[in-house]
Amino acid sequence: MRRCMLATAMLCLFSVSVQSPAIAEEKQTLAWTCPELTALLYVRKSAAPAPMSGTRFNAEHGVLRSHLTETGNWGVAPGWQFSEGEFVLRVASVVSGKAVAKSKTWDATFDQTTTPSALQSVPDILTAEYSVKATEGDFTTIHVKATGDDAEAENNFTNRRCGPLTIEMDAVFDTAKGWLHGVKGSWKGTGLRGDVSVDFEYALERVKSFADRAALDKAVETAIDKGLEAMDAREDDYRRGDYAAFAAYTYLQSGRGANNKFTALALSRMVKEGSVLKYIQTYHAASMVLALEAKYITDEERRQVAKGQRPGAIKRVMSEADKAAIKDAIDYIARGQANDAPGLFSYGETIGAGQKPDLSNTQFAALALAAAARCEVEIPVGIVRDMGNGLVNFQQKEGPEVWRVKGRTKRGAWDRERYPDQARGFAYGGMAGGVGSAYGSMTGAGTCSLLLLLDIYESWPSERQKKELAASQAKQWQVSVQKNADFGMAWLEHNYSVSDNPGHAAGEFFYYLYALERVGAFAPTEFIGEHEWYTEGALTLLLRQNDKGGWGKIEETCFALLFLGRATTPTRRRVITGK
Repeated sequence: MRRCMLATAMLCLFSVSVQSPAIAEEKQTLAWTCPELTALLYVRKSAAPAPMSGTRFNAEHGVLRSHLTETGNWGVAPGWQFSEGEFVLRVASVVSGKAVAKSKTWDATFDQTTTPSALQSVPDILTAEYSVKATEGDFTTIHVKATGDDAEAENNFTNRRCGPLTIEMDAVFDTAKGWLHGVKGSWKGTGLRGDVSVDFEYALERVKSFADRAALDKAVETAIDKGLEAMDAREDDYRRGDYAAFAAYTYLQSGRGANNKFTALALSRMVKEGSVLKYIQTYHAASMVLALEAKYITDEERRQVAKGQRPGAIKRVMSEADKAAIKDAIDYIARGQANDAPGLFSYGETIGAGQKPDLSNTQFAALALAAAARCEVEIPVGIVRDMGNGLVNFQQKEGPEVWRVKGRTKRGAWDRERYPDQARGFAYGGMAGGVGSAYGSMTGAGTCSLLLLLDIYESWPSERQKKELAASQAKQWQVSVQKNADFGMAWLEHNYSVSDNPGHAAGEFFYYLYALERVGAFAPTEFIGEHEWYTEGALTLLLRQNDKGGWGKIEETCFALLFLGRATTPTRRRVITGK
């Protein structure tokens, strides 16, 4: 009886407490509370304006939750190729984290001095005022006004400063989901081409959000399956030998066996026996070597690589016919070396004379040489040495000092190198003298090529090493190649992005992500700077996968799949960091 009375009393007390307005009222907060593994795609809904110098008006912008603080400040600088959309989203993202009912206004300051390309259209310092305009259900509208003016200030980058700039917009924040829902407003300022007035509207188009890493990994597996199906449906896109070779390599590295219908089809199209043009170009011969090696990579090795681990012994038990095919392709590549720049490559002897070497073809040659070495196929003497010496022709001669990240301490703090490295990137061709001539995909290409050359050289027995380099040259060569690779890694850290190809206005975004994957595998490292390159790149690719399962052109889909599948065989050595 006493228990019944007590229970009744507790029930009445509970009922009273539920009806209390002070306790029942839920406070809406303007805070980025979505999971860390969240990627958001914002799409421009307004008409695209005419381009103006220094500013792009992109149709899409991806935002990663891991790049934002709790109050919405961006932990990474705006992309190298500054864009209006990215900047207005950055300004709109700054929220206080306080309860809406109690926080009506707040301020923020934006410093653009570390983003040179932004200085053409945005003053050094902008101040913004935020005020809560309206709240309806889970959505709160914030009115934002950001202003700045440094027309009279000295500008060493453009020799001219921006005039006054005003960005005024309404930003809608989803307090239930914990992310920005969209923005609408105007951009009025004075840039290099005079006065500019632009209306803009960006809305959240797509979200990829995962509670934990296991959920992300499962989504990656599904994305790979859909990507392969997209390739299956576009088999006409890889009828040509070079595309077929790269498709075959992608199929094999994505887990499709050589007996699979579409893998076998791609393999059969790589070479047409008796054809006048056995190899279309350097890319073709190199991709063939990669595909032939991939036929013999074990499932266990692939599992280890997919987990970011270095496989144990690397041994390819392959047919004599495939070994001979690899040797033939390597000989073709070697014959394509530039006469005045040994070790550097262009499109190959099939294309004809007059070609200038470029880093893109050279890095594919390096990938083929490394695959051949793993398959125990003989490499022409001197080619590794010459490439190591020649790659510096594509690298910047100087750059800012960067304190390289080694990893995290046991307490979670970032552990950095004792001595900084110069951030010196790579360009596509010629001597990279200016800062703007280096860009992400080529810096990844140059860095991974250098690491591959070290791996090849150090995998050889001493007698083979002596044929390549005299004892008096060997140590100096290794130190030089390693140093230049470290400089390339420093550039990638200093200019890190997974939203664009840093330094390259024309794009090649998926090619750049594939370069990051190779660098991560060859370094080997899970971090580029303070960023988990694979996790962030995978989120970006999941966000950008189209409804048919692909990522655009056939080669772009291949690059995306190779990234997601962590397809690159790691080097057998670790990068020597520190001094």
